Amino acid sequence: MHKNSFKLPEDLTIITCRNSGTMEDRIIDSLSGYEYKSILECSLEYLGIEGLVVLRDDRLPWRNTFKIEMVKNYLDLCTTRYVMFCDAIDVIFIDDPNRVIEIFKSHHCKMLFMSTTATSGYSCMPEVYKWVTGISKSRFLNSGVWIGNTEFVKTVFAEASKYINPHGATMYERESYIASSPKSYPIGGDDQDILRYIEPLFYPDLKVDYKNELAYRS
Repeated sequence: MHKNSFKLPEDLTIITCRNSGTMEDRIIDSLSGYEYKSILECSLEYLGIEGLVVLRDDRLPWRNTFKIEMVKNYLDLCTTRYVMFCDAIDVIFIDDPNRVIEIFKSHHCKMLFMSTTATSGYSCMPEVYKWVTGISKSRFLNSGVWIGNTEFVKTVFAEASKYINPHGATMYERESYIASSPKSYPIGGDDQDILRYIEPLFYPDLKVDYKNELAYRS
């Protein structure tokens, strides 16, 4: 469906982050075959959407906090009104990117995140969890897909960068790190932990799409 049907809106930049070379250590079995060219890149290419900004980093093992660094550094080069981020390894488009902008505008905010039911990490920040569940008790911020006004996103990522530990937990170490109840949390966690931690600072300019209009994840 929709082969070569869409194009990138002039006022939107879509970015993704990945390591150089193969991503085989991060690919789930059902997505085998996308180790070198991500499923996101293939999806946009199929739909005719050109201009994806692919940010690469040579550091291994991969840590999701690299995304905060890479996006923050890139934002100074971004000239479009809106910027959207999608994870490389497990995101595909099924509709026109103009719909993304329409959905974003309907939420009356400056940055909008997709949602998930996963609560991992909140055990280390109970005050944030208490605040978040005052808004939604079943769905929470997911950093895999988001869109925002570029200038506002710069402010969010400047704050998020304060909590980066370049030698923090890898994707496979994260759960054991959380289980250790680190006092410095979210330092040492991943990008989603950090963005969840600072969410109350920016609400209601920063919101979560609890109805899965922007992107769907169970």
